[in-house]
Amino acid sequence: MKRREVIKKMGLTTGFILASPSIVSLLQSCTSESEQWIPQFFSEEQGVVLKNIVDVFLPKTDIPSASEVNVPQFIDTYINEVMDIKDQDKIKVAFESLSALIRTNYNENISKVTEENYKDLLDKHMLIVLKDQPPKLETEPMTISELLNSMKWMTINAYKISETIGETVLAYDPYPAAYYCGDLNELTGGKAWSL
Repeated sequence: MKRREVIKKMGLTTGFILASPSIVSLLQSCTSESEQWIPQFFSEEQGVVLKNIVDVFLPKTDIPSASEVNVPQFIDTYINEVMDIKDQDKIKVAFESLSALIRTNYNENISKVTEENYKDLLDKHMLIVLKDQPPKLETEPMTISELLNSMKWMTINAYKISETIGETVLAYDPYPAAYYCGDLNELTGGKAWSL
């Protein structure tokens, strides 16, 4: 692998994990009503698929679902504005294959595909990558399994850095310079800290 590519991938991974201010502001800019959302990168049909898949990954429980904190909008904006053209092209082709698979196996009308259909899709096509497998060439297209796994990773990370989750679900301290003495689990209620 080229040195430049390694540094770029390390930077993207580190930047996403550390939730740099630009990534956080990108997520916070996605605060429009989800009903009025028109995807920038994906087609409207693919936006429906994305919304439904992220809600299967992180459904509504006693905390908001992924779509309620605008994760689909963030993923769409992130791919459109941050990813390079080669990665965008791979995602576009893989998403078209995913949409075609959904139309063929579940319902020609994407808006009528049920949550159970999406769960079945993930059970069948979200494969675990074994460490023993040889590395994939950059010229090879992205598989549906790789697309679903990368969507899951982006969904979880975008969810954790959203303002709503950071302030209402995770341990949040608006004054991070304060000094606390005591057991960390008692201080945070066993929650991870918000970034």
